Amino acid sequence: MIIEVAKFLIILSVLLSAVEGARYLAEQPDFLTSCVVGDANFNVCLTKNFQSFFRQWKDGIPGYNAVGSFDPLYIKRVKFAQDASRSIAINADLKEVYVAGAGQALVLESSWDPNHYVAKVLISVPKLRFNFDYKVKGHVVALNLNGHGKGYFESENALIFLELAVKPVATSDGSFADVQSVKVSFREIQQFRIQLENLFGGNKDLEDTAHTLFNENWRAFYEVLRPAVEQTVGGVLLDRFKKTFAYVPATYLIKDFH
Repeated sequence: MIIEVAKFLIILSVLLSAVEGARYLAEQPDFLTSCVVGDANFNVCLTKNFQSFFRQWKDGIPGYNAVGSFDPLYIKRVKFAQDASRSIAINADLKEVYVAGAGQALVLESSWDPNHYVAKVLISVPKLRFNFDYKVKGHVVALNLNGHGKGYFESENALIFLELAVKPVATSDGSFADVQSVKVSFREIQQFRIQLENLFGGNKDLEDTAHTLFNENWRAFYEVLRPAVEQTVGGVLLDRFKKTFAYVPATYLIKDFH
């Protein structure tokens, strides 16, 4: 009996170790290069590393379940609230938001400030689509909104700026970057569309009129949504990057990180 219990405890220990996984990524992937600060091609090198993050790990990091996928990017909830006196005033609650398209991001440029431990990254995304369940109240000009259901909005050729502030952490396993903040700024988009099902309780004609109004005036509509989207996406990316860089040694990207 004692022997059987011992065998069970050994098997349980092995299973728990497998679930927990390794503490860090012990082997540097071939697609990451240890860039050298001060090198003439440093920014180009770092840009390629960030590009690899979006492409190679868009489905998550193999063997490390703590980090979810980048494409689609899951956001539990997004809330919008505007002053009712504005011509466009939307109070919306979006849940179960899935953002598709980040895996096709093209990293245009990046930089690293070794004195303040700040990385800046400029990316272009051909198409981003946000699918969600929604509840909304408010108005667009004279059109009153009150509905709930499924919806989406999507952008084309979005130019997005990311700023990551980190703190160096030295452990027995290596040098790591503890991500402190991620700021997201949607600098430019070429097109924006929105579709909300059941916006007027099944009144298809009124729903079509509303979508025509939304999409003909998409820039104004987009500006209403942008601040909350930036803040929410920044919060999700903070979680993703924090977990990623807790697992991936910073020296895999920047050789002289300390």
